[in-house]
Amino acid sequence: FLKNSVHYTHQFITERLQIDSGSLLFFILPFIGIWLTSLFVRYFVREDISHGVTKVLYAISRQNSIIKPHNNYSSMVASTITIGFGGSVGTEATIVLTGASIGSNLARFFRMNYKVMTLMIGCGTAGAIAGIFKAPIAGIVFTLEVLMLDLTMASLVPLMISAISSYVIVYFMMGKGVVLEFAVREHFALANVPYYIILGIFCGLVSVYFIRLNIQIEKWITGIKSQFKRILTGGTLLGLLIYIFPPLYGEGYDTIGSLLNGQFSHIMDKSLFYDLLTGNADALLNNTYFFDFRNYAFVLVLYVVGLVFLKVFATALTNGSGGVGGVFAPSLFTGGVTGFLIATLIN
Repeated sequence: FLKNSVHYTHQFITERLQIDSGSLLFFILPFIGIWLTSLFVRYFVREDISHGVTKVLYAISRQNSIIKPHNNYSSMVASTITIGFGGSVGTEATIVLTGASIGSNLARFFRMNYKVMTLMIGCGTAGAIAGIFKAPIAGIVFTLEVLMLDLTMASLVPLMISAISSYVIVYFMMGKGVVLEFAVREHFALANVPYYIILGIFCGLVSVYFIRLNIQIEKWITGIKSQFKRILTGGTLLGLLIYIFPPLYGEGYDTIGSLLNGQFSHIMDKSLFYDLLTGNADALLNNTYFFDFRNYAFVLVLYVVGLVFLKVFATALTNGSGGVGGVFAPSLFTGGVTGFLIATLIN
C-alpha cells in the first residue's frame, strides 16, 4: 500500500501536471508537501512521527515495547504526502515504524509479555524491510543488527516466517521486479580491484560527510522555533535545490535505475541544463564523441558532483522542516551517484 500510494501520488503530480524542463512546479511542490504533512502531524497525529527507526528503538528501551496504535497508518499517510510531492527522503524508516507498530499492537491485543512483544516488533520490522525491498534475508539481518535481538532459534524462526511471508505476499501482488533491477553484463576482473578500493575509500568519506552534515542541518532547521518560519525556510531552500537539480525530487530510485541501465543522459531530464545537453551526456563514456563534447562532459561531471554533495541538504531540509521520511533511500542515492561519478572519472 505504501509503495503504491507514493508511486501514484508522484505519478499523478508529475505526469498530469506535465512538469517540463526548469518548471517552477519543482520549486513549489516540495513546499506544499511539507506544509500539508506538518498540518496532518500537528492537528491529526499530534505527535512527532519522524525518524521511525529511532522511535522503534526508544519504544523497546523506554516504553516496554509499546507503540501507539496510530503508528499503524499515520507514518504512511505522512510519508505519502511528503515524498509524493517531492520531499527528498525515503519510505524505509516509515515502513519500519509501521511494521513495528503492527507487531506491538498485535502483541498487546493478545496480552503478550514484554519479551514476546519485543519479538513481535522485530517480526513486524523484518516483514516490512523484506516487503519493501523484496529481500527477506535483508529484513532478518536488519532486525538482528539494528534492533539487537538475540540470535537464537526462538527469535530467528519467527523472523524468518514473517520476512518470507511478507516477501511472498508482495511478490504475488506487485510482481517480481525489485527496487533496483539490473543485469551484470561483464565478468569480474581482478585488475579492477584497485578501482573498487578507491571507490570504497571515497564512499567512506562521503558517508562521514553525509552523516555529520545531516545532523547539523537538521539541528539548525529544527532550531527555528516558529513552525511557519521553519516550513517556509526549509521548503524554500528545498524547492530551490530541486528546481536546479530535479533528481533530488522524491526518493531518487528512478535516477539510479537510469544510471544502472546506461541511460546517463536521463540524469539531466527536466533540469535547466536538459535542452543544452540533450543527446550529449552519453558521449562522456564514448571515446568517439568525448573530444567533440568535452565541455558538455565537464558540465555533466559537475552536475553529478552537485548531486552527491547536495542530496544530504535536501534530505535534512525535508525532515527538519516538517516532512516525514527516512535517510536510507537518500544514502542509497548518494552512494549510487558516487559510484557513477568515480567510474566516469576513471573512464
